[in-house]
Amino acid sequence: MLTPFLLFVGLATAIPAPAPAAAASGYRFLGRVNPATRELTWPGTGVSFTFKGTSATISLANIVGDNSFDLVIDGKAPTEIAKVVNTTITIPKLAQGTHSVVLRRRSETALGTVSINTVTTDGNFIAEKPLTRQIEVVGDSITVGYGLDGVNPCTNNAAVTDNPKTYGVLAANALNADYNIIAWSGKGLVRNIASGTPDTSPLIPELYTRYGANDADNSYTFPSSWKPSAVVINLGTNDWSYLGYNAQGQQYAAREVLQPSVFTAGLVKFVKSIQTKYPHAQFFLLNSPMLSDYYPTAADAQKTNQTKAVQDAIKQIGAKAHFVDWPTQGSAVGCDYHPNAATHAAEGSVLAAAIKSALKW
Repeated sequence: MLTPFLLFVGLATAIPAPAPAAAASGYRFLGRVNPATRELTWPGTGVSFTFKGTSATISLANIVGDNSFDLVIDGKAPTEIAKVVNTTITIPKLAQGTHSVVLRRRSETALGTVSINTVTTDGNFIAEKPLTRQIEVVGDSITVGYGLDGVNPCTNNAAVTDNPKTYGVLAANALNADYNIIAWSGKGLVRNIASGTPDTSPLIPELYTRYGANDADNSYTFPSSWKPSAVVINLGTNDWSYLGYNAQGQQYAAREVLQPSVFTAGLVKFVKSIQTKYPHAQFFLLNSPMLSDYYPTAADAQKTNQTKAVQDAIKQIGAKAHFVDWPTQGSAVGCDYHPNAATHAAEGSVLAAAIKSALKW
């Protein structure tokens, strides 16, 4: 729902520079956020804080493009901020007492970014303890929540992107775990989505090394405070694509069909690189609900081939890797045929059960 009671003040044209890093006391970042820039880039990033008082204000900076957020006050149903246009989010006047606030991004890097300037309250901040369970989810537009709140045909934007309703977030919430989302629409494991011209932009394994999504490669420091027990990877939808569209909207083969063995090798390499950082983590590898055995052609058997490629990777990785099936989605879909809320909810339950079983949670 849209938020009728939030007070936004300050114009987007008067964006302040971020305050000194010391101002971060009183709140904690959610997701992978570079503390030096305080820029919210990855889906699901945000801030969380608890205070004793009646009101609080979140000051934003460096608003670029379109950004949407969910605001949760005292654990109640989220209030949707469909588009950030001003630099201040003021929590409505509350009864004197202890209150919790969580602000998380719904949208993704490609649509826009925003930085946290300051968080203030009329009372006092109370130190929060992060959850002890940690899950990392790596993927593409599916993991982002691209078009999740839309009904196809529709155009994706920040308002219909909904990371908090994605399968990975729902699984983490069900398991009372904190989470990082490392996802970017159109990206792949060994190649990005097919297009009329070759896409030479970074792949997910390269983006994974960044602190903020727009930071330099290899900038992520892998802080000791973040050691996920479960790493979820859902890639392949874009890797398996090979069709392009001409000016008349007609399909044509823009590149060669992907060889499953190439994907398998890429997945093994990626997982092993993550294992050097998180040696005790269990890996949960999913196939894609957007692939089927009838499109583009039955001969392509994309669902079967991707599933086998993932399972072959698991055999090479060993006992710490687990296959989690995501059946081909039905006809009710979000924008550009992406999974809708119901499809995400169903898989979120499956993933939560798989993680719970493997980790004895």
